[in-house]
Amino acid sequence: MRSLGRALVAIGATGFAAGLVAVALVLTADDSRDVTTFDMLVGPVVGWAFIFAGLVAWWRRPDNRFGSLMTLVGFTWFIGALGLADAPGVFIVGALFGAVPFAVLLHMLLAFPSGRLEGRAARLLIGIGYVAVIALPLLWAPFVQTSDIEECKGCPSNPLLISENEPVGRVLFAIYGLVSIAVLIGVAVLLVQRWRRAPAPERRVLGPLYLTGGATMVLTILVLAVQSSGGEGAARVVNAVAVLLLGSVPFAFLYGLLRTRLAQTGAMREIVTSGRGELRDALATALRDPSLELAYWLPDREVYVDLEGHRIELPEAGAPRGATRIMRGGECVAAIVHDAALNEQPGLVQAAGDAAALALENERLDAELRARVEELQASRARIVRVGLEERRRIERNLHDGAQQRLVALRLQLRLARDQADRDPEAAQQMLDGAMTELDEALAELRELARGIHPAVLADRGLEPALSALAGRAPLPVEVASAPRERLPAPVEAAAYFVVAEALTNVARYAQATRAVVAVERRNGHAVVEVRDDGVGGADPSRGTGLTGLADRLAALDGRLEVESPSGGGTIVRADIPCG
Repeated sequence: MRSLGRALVAIGATGFAAGLVAVALVLTADDSRDVTTFDMLVGPVVGWAFIFAGLVAWWRRPDNRFGSLMTLVGFTWFIGALGLADAPGVFIVGALFGAVPFAVLLHMLLAFPSGRLEGRAARLLIGIGYVAVIALPLLWAPFVQTSDIEECKGCPSNPLLISENEPVGRVLFAIYGLVSIAVLIGVAVLLVQRWRRAPAPERRVLGPLYLTGGATMVLTILVLAVQSSGGEGAARVVNAVAVLLLGSVPFAFLYGLLRTRLAQTGAMREIVTSGRGELRDALATALRDPSLELAYWLPDREVYVDLEGHRIELPEAGAPRGATRIMRGGECVAAIVHDAALNEQPGLVQAAGDAAALALENERLDAELRARVEELQASRARIVRVGLEERRRIERNLHDGAQQRLVALRLQLRLARDQADRDPEAAQQMLDGAMTELDEALAELRELARGIHPAVLADRGLEPALSALAGRAPLPVEVASAPRERLPAPVEAAAYFVVAEALTNVARYAQATRAVVAVERRNGHAVVEVRDDGVGGADPSRGTGLTGLADRLAALDGRLEVESPSGGGTIVRADIPCG
């Protein structure tokens, strides 16, 4: 930044020297050149004003070309003073290219505030404008003797003259004037269209500069029109007014900048003193964007939410809305979602956010609490629904499985009793069949009980229970690690069912050849991880199993994460507090 500062100081010193050269040329000009006191006093001030304001903009936004364009307007403005020189070579440069600053001015207006020309029409108009002020004068210069022009009394002879031909020179000069007027009108139309399409915050940025710059263009068109009709006196008056307006352009820019600073200072005071619930309105007033929204960052869930706890997606780059993240203590606390026009004033938005950082942190805690309440309500509703569905499933399994077997067993025992005296051998076969039926019923009841809560988990702990799960899986499963000490019963149950559901999904959908289960204690948390080498692409939102697990974990203040890139296997990870 220091090197930029030194460079800008050097540019400013050069601009000041260029202005002094212009003053010297005015003072030493031949008396017959009709140079007025107005030209001597106002001319250099216009160039210096553009250079100073441009350097200020350049310093504030070094990555934005607007400041350099405004500075260039100031430097090229002094080209016109060369037309007062007595040396023919220097004089002709000023005479031919004195209109270059107006082309750069149009470029600057169309590039404001981003510093870039946006749209084919803008680039085409500015390209034609540069051709008009650089190439067209070179076309008529070989046919016009400047010392013979009525408006240029006392001018040196034209060193570029090849063959004096007044009709050709007048035609070419008329073309030059018509092209210039067409470009000015086209730029004015584009500026009006941009103003009408711009949202309110952008209009406040564009206003002062467009007003003065647009008025200058209108008066320049009048000057060209009056000159074409031969009204030199009127043209001189209109030109003087146009020069004054042109000189006001950089001051209008500085005024807008100062007004922004003053408004920012007052708004910051309101932001700092605003109470809870008033922060959004204070920021909207400070940034003059009534559509402004606040998004609070929840690091545990890695999502943004509004003040009511509802999830918010930040706009992407290039969208009609922009977002500025606010940091406090090196961590993100919130983001300000605002009109894209404010992207051109990132310092303003960032300053407003920094002033509100403490209040945003407080409101973030409120938003996090509301988000947790909302999530708890939703998970509670899902748990109730899943509980009812689970009861119905158990009822169906009992009715269709063990109950039917027990009914059949009762019938077989009755038949065996009736046959015991008449046909002991048939009764024996019936009793054998009843024993088999009883074994099947017991197996089904055990499987059903294991689905509700495995006995091995309650009796022996998590490690044996996970080993039993791995042994029943239809593919090789390695239990890489498991805590030997007992964990709180709810944590053990949650960890067990995470592994059970994950292995069920692996067997059904993953097309995997193996899976690895690991459970570790880390910083007061139980971290459960199930990996497989399957096809990946798992989507937790498409099934109820993982959603139910997430709800079970949420009740323990835990989290469930699923990483499943297509073709890269799946990792199901649960983090459960063990406090």
